[in-house]
Amino acid sequence: MDDVEKIIEETVNRTVTKLKVAGLMKDDRKTAFQKTEELLLNYNNLKLSDERKTKILVAKMNEALGTIKTDIYYGIIPMFYFEHETRENIADYYNTTVTTISRNKTRLVNELKAILFSSDFITEIYS
Repeated sequence: MDDVEKIIEETVNRTVTKLKVAGLMKDDRKTAFQKTEELLLNYNNLKLSDERKTKILVAKMNEALGTIKTDIYYGIIPMFYFEHETRENIADYYNTTVTTISRNKTRLVNELKAILFSSDFITEIYS
């Protein structure tokens, strides 16, 4: 690579980094929230696996779900992610608004995210 190509490459890399930091360029990686939702959506299938790492993952998910089980809105999680109920049906069940259901679903997923994607969990699953 000649000097001009090297300068161009370095300039492009710096520019892309600055755009990402400024939030002007989308990063294709999933957020921890998105990963948590993906795990919840696949939970029933994951439980069927005999693979060691998947069993560890399911155990960690069960542990995380146990930490929110006493929450009055806990039922949103299984209804939405495992039973694939709509927000409207869940709102009817709770006799509340779709906005309340959405807000509490987000809150509960954020609580699960903090448990499922902690550094301890990452270390545990890959050891």
